[in-house]
Amino acid sequence: MKKALILSGGGARGAFQIGVWKYLAEKNWKPDIICGSSVGAINAAGIGSGLDIKKLVRIWTTYNRRRMYKLNLLQFLAYALFGRELKPLLDAGGVESMLKEYIDFQHLRNNRMKIVVSTVNVHTARPCFFDNSEIQMEHILASGAMPVLFSCQNIKGVPHWDGGIMSNIPLLPALEFGAEQIIIVMLSPVGHSPHPFPGDVRTALEHVFEQFLSASYQTALLSRAYEDRCLPTSLPEYRKNGYTAKQPEIICLAPAKMLGFSSLLNFSLRQAESLIDEGYKTACSRLKPFI
Repeated sequence: MKKALILSGGGARGAFQIGVWKYLAEKNWKPDIICGSSVGAINAAGIGSGLDIKKLVRIWTTYNRRRMYKLNLLQFLAYALFGRELKPLLDAGGVESMLKEYIDFQHLRNNRMKIVVSTVNVHTARPCFFDNSEIQMEHILASGAMPVLFSCQNIKGVPHWDGGIMSNIPLLPALEFGAEQIIIVMLSPVGHSPHPFPGDVRTALEHVFEQFLSASYQTALLSRAYEDRCLPTSLPEYRKNGYTAKQPEIICLAPAKMLGFSSLLNFSLRQAESLIDEGYKTACSRLKPFI
């Protein structure tokens, strides 16, 4: 059976994925392919380059906000107010330094496990997928380069930015790989479990943002008449129109509640430890019947 692990984007919420991976490693569940977008691409590259769970936890619990990025407010305002050359709001030099220290690109290239990261071609607005036969620093940085916040990255002379814009939950490469069991680690419960109608403006905006992050995933499911194990769907009606397909086993994990906009850049020790713990406990309760 071919197995796949999908790691979605979601900024500092990515600590949740490390908790899930801790459980999978304990159960000796080894995917044949890991697909990551944005922070999920960083976690996928870390796993693919041979980092054990202790090192992954150490990264998430020692690289706080000040070590990950710094504010370029004056340059950013000069651009925004006076139409000067685009300057990102945040300098991700800390992220690059961390990747240089921990990611072994030679190990990543030689790994028999397939690692795929997603980006978006800025010129064509098309999602792009790169595997570990070609992944370099610029591919990982591009996958997490949220426009305006961070600088885009040139890949063979072409600007690319955050893969989460077009493929935040990069399911397609796993389906094309022929994966038969797919574990998807989302970083929001929206698109994973039903939610009540938003009660105020802030909650509505957060809800729309989270729906945007899961849109490509839901479209991929619908296009193949697939469904995951959480949300009730109308896919049986879709199958009546001739789109029946034998689907892989798709198991989704996500935090129990919406975490809010502030969680996206909150690289505090408190949030990291809390999400790692929640990811581990969620995996324990949800995955026992399957692995």
